[in-house]
Amino acid sequence: TAPPLQPPGPPAVPPGLPAPPLPPAPPPLSPAGVRVFRGHTDSVVSVVFGEGDELASAGNFDGTVRFWSLESGEALRTLHTGAMVVLDIALSPGGARMASAGFDSAVKLWYVPTGTLEQRLLGSSPHTETVTAVAFGRNGTILASASYDRTVKMWHVESGKLLKTLKHAGGVKAVAFSADGRYLASADDAAVKVWDVRTGKRERLMRGHTFDVTALAFGAGSVLASASEDDTVRTWDVESGKELRVLKGHLGMVTAVAFSPDGSAIASGGYDRTVRLWDTDTGSHFHTLLGHSDDVLSLAFSADGALLASGSGDRTLRAERGACGGAGRGGGADHWGRPHGG
Repeated sequence: TAPPLQPPGPPAVPPGLPAPPLPPAPPPLSPAGVRVFRGHTDSVVSVVFGEGDELASAGNFDGTVRFWSLESGEALRTLHTGAMVVLDIALSPGGARMASAGFDSAVKLWYVPTGTLEQRLLGSSPHTETVTAVAFGRNGTILASASYDRTVKMWHVESGKLLKTLKHAGGVKAVAFSADGRYLASADDAAVKVWDVRTGKRERLMRGHTFDVTALAFGAGSVLASASEDDTVRTWDVESGKELRVLKGHLGMVTAVAFSPDGSAIASGGYDRTVRLWDTDTGSHFHTLLGHSDDVLSLAFSADGALLASGSGDRTLRAERGACGGAGRGGGADHWGRPHGG
C-alpha cells in the first residue's frame, strides 16, 4: 500500500550538529519589502501567483483556497474546496482555471473569477487514493495529477478525458512540466523520472538523492530541480540525465523548490524554517530569508521575478520583494545581495 501522508514535524538536524536557533515569529506589521498574509487555520501547503494583484494559497487541513491582494494584504475571497485536506493547487496560464488536489482522491477544476467548480476529473480510471500534486502544461490544455495510488495521470482539461496513466512503484509526491511542454517529471522515491508527454514513455531515471524527493520544478530549457528529504536540492539536465549541482545548506529536509522566471536563481525551503536562494549556474548560496516560525512548505516567484512567496506550517504566507530574475539585471546587486553582471 502507498505510504501514509506525514504531517510536518520538527526540523531534522544532522547528528552531531546543534539545533539551529529558531527564527522570530512573523511580526504583526510587515517590515519594508515584506508582506505577511494571515487567515489560514492550518499549514499553507501551496502558493501560486495569479493575474494582476492576486496571490492564491491553499491551507492543508482547513480545506480552503484563499485569494489575497498583494497591494493591501487583505483576503479577497475564500474558496471552500469540499475536501477535508487540500495538498496542492495550480493555476492555468492566464489564471482563469485552478486545479486542486487533496485527501478526497479527486482532481477538481475551478473557474477562478467566480470560484465555481467546473468539473471533477474522473475519466475512465480516476485516482483511488490521495492526490498529492497537480500541474498544468505549457498552454493549459493538459493537466497532470500525482497520487498515492502510484500513478500520474494526464488529463485533457476542456473535455475532462483521461489521456495517459503513468505507473510508478510507490505513491507519487511531486510532478512538474517542462517550460516547452515536452517533458513531465515525477517522483515516488529517491529517483526522478522524466517522461515524454506525447508518448507517455519514460525517458530518464535520474538517481542521486539518498531519501525521497519531495518537490520538483523546471527552470529554463532542460534544467530541473529536485528537493529531497536528504536535506539537499539537486539540479539536472533532463536531456542527458546528468546531475548538474548539489545544493547543500539546509539543516533538515527540503520540501519546496522554485525557479525565478528567467531560470537564473533557485529558491528552496524546508524544515529548518528558512528560504534559501541559490545561483543556478554555480550552485552557490547567496541569501537566506527568515521570518517563518515553522516548516516552509511552498514557494512561488511572481511572473516578473520581483516577489517570492512562501507558505509555512506557521499558517502564514509571506511575500518578499527582491527583484530576483526580473527587471533591473543590468548591473549592481539585487535586493537579496546577489551581484549582477553588466
